Amino acid sequence: MNRKSLLIAASSALAGLVALPAASWAHHAFAAEFDSSKPLVIDGVVTKVRFVNPHSWIYLDVKNKDGSVTNWGFEFGTPTSLRSANITRDNVHAGVPIRLAGYKAKNGGPFGYATTVVLPGGRKVQTGSAPDAPPPPVGK
Repeated sequence: MNRKSLLIAASSALAGLVALPAASWAHHAFAAEFDSSKPLVIDGVVTKVRFVNPHSWIYLDVKNKDGSVTNWGFEFGTPTSLRSANITRDNVHAGVPIRLAGYKAKNGGPFGYATTVVLPGGRKVQTGSAPDAPPPPVGK
């Protein structure tokens, strides 16, 4: 191997080692962002769905007691786990009313982790896939 090839190979290996911690940090544990002591059940109308890795997201408008509306964002499982549960753009898209059960974010904002979703027609599906996430809130 000549000197230039050796330098390229070493640079590539170093770049891979630098990127590895960043990739593993990007996939966080449930407890890093969500509070298992703050369960919630929320009804709303879907405004946006993002089927992306490592976590999908769903956003919904939720009517508050005073009549105002807050847009909430919920972390779901991976696109593959959702697809295997038959959660697709065909049945979860803007305009669809749903009920989510899960847990609030630690940051106090309108964000959470969805453990289950109830679709129109009453079909209930487990949506979360974090291995350290608690079970769905009891009785929901």
